[in-house]
Amino acid sequence: MQKLSIALVIGGLTLMPLSAIAQNLASAPLTAPVVRSDHLVFMGSTADRVPLSAMETVRSAADAAKQSPIRIEGRADYANAVKQELVRQGAPAASISIRPVPAQPLAKAGDGLSVATDRGVTLRF
Repeated sequence: MQKLSIALVIGGLTLMPLSAIAQNLASAPLTAPVVRSDHLVFMGSTADRVPLSAMETVRSAADAAKQSPIRIEGRADYANAVKQELVRQGAPAASISIRPVPAQPLAKAGDGLSVATDRGVTLRF
């Protein structure tokens, strides 16, 4: 009987750290997971304004920029046009950063139009 008592005490001591860990995990504050989102906007052949087809995405990004920073990646001229539109839509300029991607010469498609993938701007928020 004495051996059984000793075994129960030793067994309880070995399980105690596990219960302490479980209590620490149970009392840890719950935080919402950070959701990251990337959106791709294709600019028109001119870099001075965002096309109407991309305005819904830009409005969504402007709303997101009010809560957390946003990074724009793309050719500098297109990225700057997107930033200007984000600010016009109410995004704080301080929450927007630009990571310019070096401009490559625009390739010509068979029909003489430039390839749209080089005009892509990624919005990360």
